[in-house]
Parts: sequence; C-alpha cells; structure tokens
Amino acid sequence: MTEKDQNHPDPLEQMLLRSDALHERLNELLDEAEFDGSARGEAALGMCLVAMEHGTALRALMALGLPTSAVSLMRLQLEALIRSMWLIYAASDVAIDKLSAPLTLETEQAAKNLPSAKEMIEQIGKRVGQGVPAAAHGMLSQFKDVSWNAMNSFVHGGIHPLRRNADGFPVHLALQVLRNSNGLSTMTAMTMAILTGDEAIAMPMSKIQPAFAECLPDLLKP
Repeated sequence: MTEKDQNHPDPLEQMLLRSDALHERLNELLDEAEFDGSARGEAALGMCLVAMEHGTALRALMALGLPTSAVSLMRLQLEALIRSMWLIYAASDVAIDKLSAPLTLETEQAAKNLPSAKEMIEQIGKRVGQGVPAAAHGMLSQFKDVSWNAMNSFVHGGIHPLRRNADGFPVHLALQVLRNSNGLSTMTAMTMAILTGDEAIAMPMSKIQPAFAECLPDLLKP
C-alpha cells in the first residue's frame, strides 16, 4: 500500500474489516451457548442460522466485487430473521410442526401455506407488550417498509439491478447495504441470545450497537 493509500483507505475495505470484527464478536458471545431445545426453539434457532449464513455470503460477495448479487441475499436474510422471530413469538404449534417435519413432497406443500413476511410482522406486532420487544418489531417493520421494493427488484430482475449493472454500483450504496445486513445479523444474534435464556449472553449483546456503530444502521428514534 502506498503512502497515499494509507492516508485514504478504501472505505469499502474498511467497512468489510469492521463487519468481520462485528461478526467475530457475535460468534464469541454465542459459540458456547446452550439454546432452547423445544421444537419451537429449535425451529427458530435453525432460521437464525440460515439468516446468519445469508449475511456471511453477502459480505463474501461484496468482497468479491459482486454487489448486485449481494443485495439480492439481503431479502433472504431479512425473511429468515422475520421467520425466526415469528416462530418464537407468534407461530401456532401447528405451524411449528409443519416446519419441523422431515422434508417430503407433502410437508413441502403444507409449509407453503404459512404466512407471508408481511403477515408474520403483523402477527409479531400484535404481541408487542406480551413478550415481544417493541423496538425489535419496529426495526423489522421499518426495514421492510423502506427496503422491500428495491430488494424485490434485485431478486426478480427489475430496474434496480439493470441500472446498477449499466451505471455502476455506487460505493455509498454498497456501504449502506453492508450496514443494513450487519444490522440484520445483529438482530439475529440478539434473537439467538433470547433463545439461550442467559442474561450473561444477553447483556453484552446489548452493547454491540455502540461498539460497532460505524458499521451498523442508525438506531431508531423512540
């Protein structure tokens, strides 16, 4: 790296480094944890792990210079997080059974009848004050309201990926995508902390936002 490069580090590279540090910290807090072993807890934990995998893949694609594909993964990451919270707070026992069943053509068809992302957020919202943190529901709702149409466009080959391919992918947009994905990963880790029932994990998890504020979205104003 030249002296000029040292004085002007690449912002995307710096964001990726801080993002990796954030996820290392989340892993440190959760690696030795014991989680709720009920059918509901195992289903929710499984969706959390899927969401985390999507976040890891998104960062890898960004590092490879493939931001359009990376953005597409953010919708998958969001939907997995919504599903995990729905499984904890709002899903019926019948829905838990559908998702916990061995994979067959019949169980695949049964699972198709589960609520949409919008419906799951609405069901979670109805349980705010009954174990559901209002801030968590608010973050899910805002994220979906602000980002859903653009994410759909990337997933379904709409105008967003077409224009990004033709005009280039602005650095400021790539940085925002990473922040948003990191925010989803942090919410997922907090959901996993809830599944441990361990305050020794939940308390340090609550300090993640100020420690890594530069690579996370701004907190919602109350």
